[in-house]
Amino acid sequence: MRGDHVDGAAAPWVIDLRGTDPSALARIRRWAARTLPHLGTDHLNDVLLVINELVANAYLHGGGPVRARITALTTPCRVVVEVDDPSPTHPLPPSSRSGAHDASGYGMSLVQELADTCSVHDNPGSDGKTVWARLSCGNRSRAPCR
Repeated sequence: MRGDHVDGAAAPWVIDLRGTDPSALARIRRWAARTLPHLGTDHLNDVLLVINELVANAYLHGGGPVRARITALTTPCRVVVEVDDPSPTHPLPPSSRSGAHDASGYGMSLVQELADTCSVHDNPGSDGKTVWARLSCGNRSRAPCR
């Protein structure tokens, strides 16, 4: 876990996604929900939407996801979602992708709206990258977590 993602130490939950296809998205959301029982409904729904989008993007644009990680801290309540894929190509900025009549291309805009911060970093020793987002509890319309 890179220090610029989360303050403090927390062991991440990891799911290996090598060899999966987009039909695994429902299983990934169920896994994420089981790992985060302490989150309030709004926060959990935002995290599930973000992990779904990051993994879906890895399937569509990154050569398929390698693994996903969730790191949860309780004080302050925040969750970091990370998805590794084998592609060196970074996501395009949301504003450069979609027109008003496009059927897709809004996912990273949604991630940026829901997350406190999100970014991408290259993975040393491979051609791949990690796309990540951090979501804190109690932001905007999110009720505080339990």
